Amino acid sequence: MKMKFYLPALLAVVLLDGCATQETILLTDDASFAHRESAVTVPPVKVGLLPADLKKIEREIFLRLLASPVGNDSGYSAIFLQADEAATASLIKQFPGHVPPIKQLWHLETRPGQSPLDKDTGRAALILSVDALEPENNTVMAFGRWFGGEAAAGFHTFELNKSGDDWRIESEK
Repeated sequence: MKMKFYLPALLAVVLLDGCATQETILLTDDASFAHRESAVTVPPVKVGLLPADLKKIEREIFLRLLASPVGNDSGYSAIFLQADEAATASLIKQFPGHVPPIKQLWHLETRPGQSPLDKDTGRAALILSVDALEPENNTVMAFGRWFGGEAAAGFHTFELNKSGDDWRIESEK
């Protein structure tokens, strides 16, 4: 019976001891919280490429890749650009007789570990894409990639400089 009396008393002492800590809890409307928050330094925001600049860079690289022998192989049924529909439509108009033809992405079928397919013909297709790095001193390094399966993949490295509002390819590797 004595054990029953001491156990609840001991439990009450332990619970009250835990509630009596000297740690201060900061609330959001405490003046000291506002002071601590202002002492934190915020890292500067890196200014990346604007979406309009990225579209211009993509266009320049797609123009170069479409004009080169990349994709000029009769083994491919179509070329697909990883770009928005408007950019793809513009390049389709600029290269109306391109062999293989340039098509919108909704005609593309991708399969894990296999070559991409043109849904219209069921034959292998080629995908072109552009990856651009952050600009430094009005210069951007970008990669023009092509993918037609594991054995038919590669890239060119481009250095582009800003000239007015446009981007111009300075070198290609």
